[in-house]
Amino acid sequence: MGYIEDMLVYAFNYMGHLVCHQLPERSLWVGGHYLPVCARDTGVYIGFYIGYLLLPIRKKEACGPPNLWITLFMVMPMVIDGTTQFIGLRTSVNELRLLTGLLFGAALAPLLIYSLAQVPTSRRVPFLRNFLPKRVDLDNKDSWLSHRALTFGLLIAIILFFIINAITGSDNPLFYWVLSPPIIISVGLHIFFLPIFLVISFLVYLKKRSNF
Repeated sequence: MGYIEDMLVYAFNYMGHLVCHQLPERSLWVGGHYLPVCARDTGVYIGFYIGYLLLPIRKKEACGPPNLWITLFMVMPMVIDGTTQFIGLRTSVNELRLLTGLLFGAALAPLLIYSLAQVPTSRRVPFLRNFLPKRVDLDNKDSWLSHRALTFGLLIAIILFFIINAITGSDNPLFYWVLSPPIIISVGLHIFFLPIFLVISFLVYLKKRSNF
């Protein structure tokens, strides 16, 4: 079993290496291992799940974008944190990286699904089409995902931050295996599968246009 675990950890780290710098000082030590991606990316990729969990409470008949004020409120902390660190004004800490990443991912996921409604072939995907808005109207004030729904996502992100922060530094391997597989699945979905899907959709769209 130890050999299998070592191989899985190696595979997770390899996948993480494709999308993240994996600097130890910027990564979370959980369950005897560093997580496959850094603290900020951990927040983002787990935060996506929070955003998707909000979809069942969307307004199915609405066509306006997710509430932009709450979306900006959740997205901007990571943008500010990452930018100020990148230009050398300050050095962030892992707790802040994790929290801002969670908020960013939770807000970005509904916006991503809303945007996919404009992809020509997206409604052909059986599971996805159940969550897409019937149409997209950026000027419409009736938000597809209300401020209440996004605020609920914000609260979930904060609670999850305290949970992950509490188990950071633990040597209990259970915590590593609870967090790492969802992170890797999220990486595969958003970094590899989604771009391929968008490229194929665009090619299909161009082919249909050329047939007219």
